[in-house]
Amino acid sequence: MEIILLSFLITNVLALCSFTQHCSQPPYICEAPVALNPHIPPFKENFTAPYACPTFLGQDVCCNDDQNSAMNYKFFLLDETFGHSVGGCDICAANMKYMWCQFTCNPNQAQFVQAGINEFVPNPVDPQQKIWTMLSNFTVTNSLACEIYQSCQKCPYVTQVSAMQSPEGFLQFQGYEGISIGLVWTTFQFSDGPEALDLTFFPCNSNVTSVWGYPIQPCTCNTCLNSCAASYYVSSPTTLEGLDWPVVGIAYLVILGVSMIIFFSKFAWKKHLEKKMRDIQPYVAHDPADSISSLTS
Repeated sequence: MEIILLSFLITNVLALCSFTQHCSQPPYICEAPVALNPHIPPFKENFTAPYACPTFLGQDVCCNDDQNSAMNYKFFLLDETFGHSVGGCDICAANMKYMWCQFTCNPNQAQFVQAGINEFVPNPVDPQQKIWTMLSNFTVTNSLACEIYQSCQKCPYVTQVSAMQSPEGFLQFQGYEGISIGLVWTTFQFSDGPEALDLTFFPCNSNVTSVWGYPIQPCTCNTCLNSCAASYYVSSPTTLEGLDWPVVGIAYLVILGVSMIIFFSKFAWKKHLEKKMRDIQPYVAHDPADSISSLTS
């Protein structure tokens, strides 16, 4: 009984929200998020827009109706940046949505999200412009960083930006981009301690049509390194699929024909040389001494 009570108390201590955000509707203009001091417990919320985070359907959460609507818009941008419509990988986009859902809605938000002060920072799109932004730290495990990066690293947008060529760089870049998109500058902290968020993501070569409640199209070798590796190690018959067999047959006939021409040409030349040698053989075999004696007799 004491163990159950202790577990209940620990769960309730961890289940706290660290920040919130409000928007005016209409027009749809959001204020910068603000830290909750003190933290508040998670709550039930009736969303007017579809659930941006289906994995939290029916649960107590730390995101309000305004934040849910804002995430629907942000997740549309994720699809348009990393998804198949721009030559990317839908599983990457879905994994990123799942991670940002944990950041915004997870009932244990305060455990791994440390909301800080608000201040003016340069706009990533236009550094001359200043944006009123909340600073935050998002602590995640190293394995989380590696898994989400592996699902995204072949997306065109990722390959074109040098700052995203490592798991840490990939996440820090996303956190910095949040300044203009979500009015929050998120700095990722990496730790394998109990305070870090640890998630397992779908690999980009997963043969599924839905990830974390989001419909997706499977990723290809062009956008998923694991798919390329999987298609390389295949059984022998499979490697012959897709060949143009009539063309292959003609190629073999041409090779066979050329080989036969070369063979018979060599054979005919050999016979010609043998005949020539037979014709000159009597003169080579004749003894020169006999010719001399006949002249002196």
